[in-house]
Amino acid sequence: LDNKDRAATISTKTDKVKLYRIDGANFKTILNRGMEDAEQLEKIDDVLKQITGSKSMFGGDIILPYKPDRFWLWSRWDGTILNCSIRSTLFNMLTSLVFILVMRRLTDPSLKFGMAPDKSHPLIARLDIINRIWSYQISLTMFILTFFVNQAYTFWKTMHNTARRIQGLMNDFNLLLATAAKRKEDGTYTPESEHLLDDVAAYSRLFHILFWASFANRFDVLLTDQGLERMATRGFFTPNQLKILTKMNLPRNNLYHACLEWMMLRALRGIDDGTIRNYGGSTTISLQNAMCTLRGTYESTGSHLSSRMHLAYTHLVQILVDTFVFTAPFALYSTLGDLSFICVGFITLFYNGLMNLAKIFLDPFDNENFSGNSLDMDISVLIRQSNGGSTRWKEGGATLPF
Repeated sequence: LDNKDRAATISTKTDKVKLYRIDGANFKTILNRGMEDAEQLEKIDDVLKQITGSKSMFGGDIILPYKPDRFWLWSRWDGTILNCSIRSTLFNMLTSLVFILVMRRLTDPSLKFGMAPDKSHPLIARLDIINRIWSYQISLTMFILTFFVNQAYTFWKTMHNTARRIQGLMNDFNLLLATAAKRKEDGTYTPESEHLLDDVAAYSRLFHILFWASFANRFDVLLTDQGLERMATRGFFTPNQLKILTKMNLPRNNLYHACLEWMMLRALRGIDDGTIRNYGGSTTISLQNAMCTLRGTYESTGSHLSSRMHLAYTHLVQILVDTFVFTAPFALYSTLGDLSFICVGFITLFYNGLMNLAKIFLDPFDNENFSGNSLDMDISVLIRQSNGGSTRWKEGGATLPF
């Protein structure tokens, strides 16, 4: 321990003892591994708390809600663009202030505060030329930036609608099964029907958790061996299901496909043995349509994320905004003088803020940790709602009024 030799006195009750020794390097490796495992388990438990609802980001809402009151909005800090853009804004204002002090010293130190500098001075005249060039960029930057933000928001809405669509299709599948499940004469489910509905509900919950763990980096810890084992100990699936999943010849981020097949195959087995009434084959067709629509919908998630915006487009807009914002201190001094640093602050906040807002929209799950989880979707809300929906239709039709 602590890279120092240690000595100890050991007392024994018998004449013969067995002495077990371990190399110091190996001991430290095992000790460090234990610490790493503890940290990993803490991350896993944190994710499971979000999934079960004992911990939430936005009080149960999928995004941070707002109130329309003006004073309430002005008082916000967390979850705002001001929080994301304040550093670049203060940096550019500081640059402007330093430039103002240098220019006053080089041109007219006696100039009163707030007065515009003399444009007849050669240095100010050159800065005025920069101001004219800079002014030509205003319209171009604003047009392209606002269009870029609009496209980014469209992408965000697409991802949100896709997530809700997946959730709705899973509800459709469970609703079809619950309404077609075989019942007793008193209208209640048969034991076989209850067992089938419980199985499909468990598979659907597992599918949804593993699906989002494959696309949201905050949840990908669940796909590790420790994550899967922890989920099994917490009752998310059985030891046998864990064994099957871990032995599958599938990448960890594709395990959710198996759960989807389990859902369909369990339903088809129920149709074959009469637990699910088929109504001349219509139930089978409806279930297959719902399952294929669900598969096609969730498959689009990966393609949307991988092609969210072309690099060349994002690169051009970033350069356009940066050149406009960071040349503002030099372009505005010839017309605004000492007060230019205030205008620089507003320009940096709004233009850079819009650029940051677009980047946040393009990363709805905050996989790049750009906004610090304060502006992304809370995927755990979708999972919790789907978990509730997996048993909602069974419970809703458990007792009939007719």
